[in-house]
Formats: sequence, structure tokens, C-alpha cells
Amino acid sequence: MNHCLALSAVALALASLLPAAQPRPIELEDLFRLKRVADPQVSPDGTRVAYVVTEVLKDENRTNADIWITQADGSGATRKLTASRKRDASPRWSPDGKWIAFESARDGETQIFLLPADGGGEARKLTSLSTGASQPVWAPDGKSLAFVSAVFPEFSTRPF
Repeated sequence: MNHCLALSAVALALASLLPAAQPRPIELEDLFRLKRVADPQVSPDGTRVAYVVTEVLKDENRTNADIWITQADGSGATRKLTASRKRDASPRWSPDGKWIAFESARDGETQIFLLPADGGGEARKLTSLSTGASQPVWAPDGKSLAFVSAVFPEFSTRPF
């Protein structure tokens, strides 16, 4: 008997000794334990997916979101690309697939950061706007990014 079959037989034998789980309604505490996966972004070559995982930090009365990456076909290891104590979100691949732009509140106000898609190196802050920056979008040539930020015309020195 090979090892896999032997381990399967042992697992089934142990499982039969355990009492059957009683069904119960979902409770609020169950929802706090769930991690939410959102905003999947497929790399330009279709081989990888960057996405956001948000978890509840109940003891701190807040949530935290980080960016993860995995192979699109499900093979290989899933890796956490960001690990700040604040919200990292909206991962967007550069057209050549070498960079991921994202928004982060790691320094207070949400700003745009850039990270090598291979996970090597630290995130580099691209914006420092008092009104924040979010929702990065790459130009087709990969040489620039557009983003959203609040604008207050009454504080502008140029007429609109």
C-alpha cells in the first residue's frame, strides 16, 4: 500500500471516530473570521493574478487589506506582496507585467505606490498629495499612470 493510500485510510478511520458536526446558523463571529478576496487582476500575459485579501482585526476594531499574487492556473505558491498594517488595494499591472501599481494608506492618506511584480524589493511611493490618490490606471505604453484625487477649485491659482 503506498503512503497516500495509507494516510487516507488513517484519516477516514479517525474521522469515523469523531462526532458528527451539528449544523448551526452562521453567527457574527463566523463572519469576522472570514477573509474577503476581491479585485482580481490578471497579468498582461495571463499567467498570474494579483488580488486583495481583507481580514477583520476584531481586537483592533478595524480591517486590514494586503495584495497577494498567484499563478492563474492554480499551480505554484501563493505569495503575499504587501504586508503593511494599513489598507493596500487596487493592484494594477503595468503593460509589460513587471510592475504593480496600487493604492495604500500605509503613510496615512491614501497614495499610489509601485512594487516589482516579482515581489523583490520594497514598494516605492509615487504620489504625495494632501487630498490623496487612488484608482491607478496605466497608460498603454507603461510610461505613466493616471489616478483619482480630490481637487478644490477655490484653492487653485489657475482659473478653470
